[in-house]
Amino acid sequence: MKKVDLHVHTNKSDGTFSPEEAVDYACTLGLSAIAITDHDTVLGIQPAMVRGDKYGIEIIPGIEISAEWVENGVELEVHMLGYFIDHRNSGFQKRLYELSNLRMKRAEIILGKLRGHNIKIDMDELKEFLQPSESGTPWVGRLHIAQAMVKKGCVKSINRAFDQYIGNGKCCYVPKHQLTPEGAVQMIKEMKGLAVIAHPGLLNQEFSASLIRRLVKNGLDGIEIYYPEHSPTTIRNMEMLAAENSILATGGTDCHGFAKGNILMGTLDVPYELLEKMKERHSRAQGG
Repeated sequence: MKKVDLHVHTNKSDGTFSPEEAVDYACTLGLSAIAITDHDTVLGIQPAMVRGDKYGIEIIPGIEISAEWVENGVELEVHMLGYFIDHRNSGFQKRLYELSNLRMKRAEIILGKLRGHNIKIDMDELKEFLQPSESGTPWVGRLHIAQAMVKKGCVKSINRAFDQYIGNGKCCYVPKHQLTPEGAVQMIKEMKGLAVIAHPGLLNQEFSASLIRRLVKNGLDGIEIYYPEHSPTTIRNMEMLAAENSILATGGTDCHGFAKGNILMGTLDVPYELLEKMKERHSRAQGG
């Protein structure tokens, strides 16, 4: 059976593999296709495509956009995957550049909070963990801060940095300035892509089902159903939800290289058939 992984990050955002290394690893696994879905950047797509041509591995141009749902004082982070996006579009790249600048400001605030807990790390100490950016503003995220904390001996591990200081809801956490989920869907559609909600099983199930039904009305194309942290019950429920709303089922490992401890790429049996259905829907949407 031909297999794919439709959720792969590189070091252009918060993965540890370069785009080329991600493709090399996919080749060793015998995968037929991978989607490069870095957070809020498309810089990893072209180098991955060049490497993919060398090995005959299909590279799906993608992205993972952060969105924020806020209601009655409750804030939840929702991630939206975009597939087959027009990653060369200058207007899209400008919007991503703006998001990158906001990430830099967020990092500075997090470092300020850490100083209040006697953890003194400055932006210069983060630079060795950041990848050069064609836009001039490197992509910076909490992983890079965690890496600097480990190197400086402030914590013993990246997981410890998140669990004690910078994870969601922890003492030094800072929320992102983000789009609404509907805005993220619209942004992907404007770039001629398919919009798929990422790992909804990590959210409250009643909430995620309600959100998905709402987003379908705004053009949502699919649900990332097959995901390492989704339980069998979650998978069954999401499969029924996708069928009820006539949207796609997708799957991927959310591979970040070594950033999560183990390399996840290829650890799920995601059939190529799912990618074929995505291509069919995308072709219809573009009038093909």
